[in-house]
Amino acid sequence: MQLLLQFLAADSVTLVKLRHEAGVPRATHCLAGTTRADGGVDVTRRRDNVESLAGLPLWKDCIESGEPTLGRTANGGCEILFPLHGDNGHVIGILEVVGLRTPEPRELMLINGVLRIVRNHLALLDYGERDTLTGLLNRKTFEAQFEKLRRELAAATSAIARDCWIGVLDIDHFKAVNDGYGHVIGDEVLLLVSQIIQRNFRGEDRVYRFGGEEFVVLLRETSEVDTGNVMERLRAAVEAHRFPQVGRVTTSIGWTRIRLHDAPAGAIGRADAALYYAKKNGRNRVFQHEQLVAQGELEGEAAVLEHEIELF
Repeated sequence: MQLLLQFLAADSVTLVKLRHEAGVPRATHCLAGTTRADGGVDVTRRRDNVESLAGLPLWKDCIESGEPTLGRTANGGCEILFPLHGDNGHVIGILEVVGLRTPEPRELMLINGVLRIVRNHLALLDYGERDTLTGLLNRKTFEAQFEKLRRELAAATSAIARDCWIGVLDIDHFKAVNDGYGHVIGDEVLLLVSQIIQRNFRGEDRVYRFGGEEFVVLLRETSEVDTGNVMERLRAAVEAHRFPQVGRVTTSIGWTRIRLHDAPAGAIGRADAALYYAKKNGRNRVFQHEQLVAQGELEGEAAVLEHEIELF
């Protein structure tokens, strides 16, 4: 970053990693370098910034065309966006260079060389954080992002900002799919279910493949009613889809509120208890842990803890 700033005599250089979610490009990582008045360089890093880029015309043009895009800044300077392409041809990142002039040919050669290195780096980031089959976040990234969300809960000043939820989804009778149709068809079912999940949640929500046929979603700033509606809508969307070879596939879902002092295991445990209840009571159903406790269908955590102490 510092090399580019100094070599190009640029005011700022910004590298953004993109993720396309429900057709909307969003910035998930950002590395920015700016030149100070004394000639020094400031570098800042942001991660998990799910800002939508759809409202930025120049960025939108660069993503859609896949070509370098030139714009002008408010002070008459030059803004150039250089796209980085993934193996599938999609734009997976953008390098933004802002300065008073357009780069010269020799400077463009340096930029192209940097882009090749950065493209490999972004691919490694995806490899470490994403499930290779579905493209969803993997289990390794869950705890760090859960902790980030819990810190946001602690800092929140409004009630709606404190309404965050976790849901666990499991494909019903998935072993029968693998046994009856083979693992290739099973993988196709997993991929299609993951796509349905992504279409039913917002870009700021987080969806993980936890392994096998289990998926986890983190939702933030959503009311209890809206969360219940979106979970039910997801269940119905999977049921309505016709899967090649297999036909009908259903899912069971359990969900719960994320509490201020929750550990990841505690929140997952409550959602899992609601999911297990759905499995025991017909499958293809959605249940909230708190509602099941209030109805006397599940024991509260205090009762569970008391039983564990007696057994010990």
